[in-house]
Amino acid sequence: MADGAPAAARGRPRDPGLEDRVFDAAIALYAEVGWASFSFEAVARRAGVGKAGLYSRWAGRQDLLRQTFEARWLAPARIDTGTLRGDLIALARQVFAAFTSEYAGAARWSSVDAETHPEARAAVAPYTEASIRQGRAIVRRGIARGDVAAGVNPGLLMDLVVGGVTNHVRTTPPRLRSAMINKMEAFTADLVDTVLRGVGVAQCEER
Repeated sequence: MADGAPAAARGRPRDPGLEDRVFDAAIALYAEVGWASFSFEAVARRAGVGKAGLYSRWAGRQDLLRQTFEARWLAPARIDTGTLRGDLIALARQVFAAFTSEYAGAARWSSVDAETHPEARAAVAPYTEASIRQGRAIVRRGIARGDVAAGVNPGLLMDLVVGGVTNHVRTTPPRLRSAMINKMEAFTADLVDTVLRGVGVAQCEER
């Protein structure tokens, strides 16, 4: 090799699409079977990749599950419409979409596994805590802009919006599910407007 020539890359080139395939497979698998059957072998088989590719990127299945939630579940940090109402509607619709998607079982399993598998609870905890902080940051931005009074409790406001969506989705009978989904935009806007009126925001934006 000539002096100054770059060294040849060793091993196989990194697959740029591997992480997306793995995250898609991992969220689908977890939504179906939960933590007890969530393994590198099962994820690799579903993603069509070798287990070695998973071990080279994730320290273990706890690390993979956390990153899967970060990549494929709720992401309040991505929301910033410039108004509190707009942000809350965007968040409500993000929650609605997740809880009516083919991966909705991930939320159910996460709740069950938190009670029965401490290692699963520990895996998802950093994501859950970050999501809560990001949601409350939406309200704090609204307070800073003067969209809502400074005395409003960010956690309570988040509970009202997110809880309202999840309760609506979970309690709607299967025979009404299609109609519920078709009315998602109107429902989420009505929910947010009702919550904002409840905390003293008398005039909401035009829809």
